[in-house]
Amino acid sequence: MKFDKVISREGTYSEKYEAREEKFGRADVIPLWVADMDLPTAPAIQKALLERMEHPIYGYTAYHEGYFEAIAGWMRKRHGWEVSHREIVPVSSIVTALTLAVEVFSSKGDGVIIQPPIYPPFYSAVKRQKRKVLENTLLYKEGHYEIDFEDFAAKAIEAKLFLFCSPHNPTGRVWKRWELEKIARICRENGVLIISDEVHADLVHEGCAHTPIAALDEAAPVTVTLNAPSKTFNVAGIVTAYAIVQNDTLRRRFSEIFSRYYLSEPSLISQTATIAAYTESDLWLEELKRYLSENLAYLHEGFAEMPKIKPLEMESTFLLWLDCRDLGMDDDALQRWFVDEAGLGLNPGISFGKGGAGFMRLNYAVPRAVLEKAMAQLKRAYDGL
Repeated sequence: MKFDKVISREGTYSEKYEAREEKFGRADVIPLWVADMDLPTAPAIQKALLERMEHPIYGYTAYHEGYFEAIAGWMRKRHGWEVSHREIVPVSSIVTALTLAVEVFSSKGDGVIIQPPIYPPFYSAVKRQKRKVLENTLLYKEGHYEIDFEDFAAKAIEAKLFLFCSPHNPTGRVWKRWELEKIARICRENGVLIISDEVHADLVHEGCAHTPIAALDEAAPVTVTLNAPSKTFNVAGIVTAYAIVQNDTLRRRFSEIFSRYYLSEPSLISQTATIAAYTESDLWLEELKRYLSENLAYLHEGFAEMPKIKPLEMESTFLLWLDCRDLGMDDDALQRWFVDEAGLGLNPGISFGKGGAGFMRLNYAVPRAVLEKAMAQLKRAYDGL
């Protein structure tokens, strides 16, 4: 698979492109914000979808056993985690599942732990359900983020849920096994349920290994794991996800709310894509990860010439977290500088909550030529400071 080809997404209803003027005030910025890729999906997925679309009837769909086997097989093969078919709960999307998990497993006023800077829907999932946000802000030390376990243990005393991001977005942390064990122990001791978003699990970088927290015996009974092929295979627009819940009681409660709102109805397209992704696309994924690694190395070389913008040493994702505090701008000015002077549309760090001020998030899952153009524009803007 060649990823260098620039493929136009104009006219495809792409949020990343269609929303540029609304979000940034101009439609000509290079969009490096929304966390999908400007790279083609695995050929096996496209082939499977095209073959299915050739059949002229798109009627009501039943879940196929192959769908559940594909998910279980992927977890076994890629993460060494044994999951049974009955433990898999199809859901409409991870954000929907995150929000409904808060509704099902807590009550108004209950405390919910999150770890900012964090993917913005973690905040909204708590606030919209009128729960209390408990911020266990990650500690930033010399370009690396760590969990403040003393604070986490204190927050757990008054918490009902912990919304966990593993690997973490936007910092890219891949949590080590000892960290997961410590989280599990604290949560078990305090009766805190873990809702673990692991959508970036397949995109860990070389030298790092993702461990599903529910693969730990201590965590399994108190964890709802959320995942999807969306980030890994660039199929976010298909809208497909699933939960893995090993505790029978929790699974029944969680499944019930999706059934109540008809949010677990099977999708013909999502099943087709998921099966092809998880059973036929391993080689494509390895090629993708090599390409992304080369893109990341290119960025680090470029930022070496812009010392006031410091890229983190990321452990996962195709999203680069940039420490821009040495530029000496407030958050509004920082975003306007990227837009107006560099012509780039990035995610402002402040949108990720506490600890995000002065940072920006850059999506580098683009063809190299796009990245080269973006970095050239940024360097000109930087030299003009």
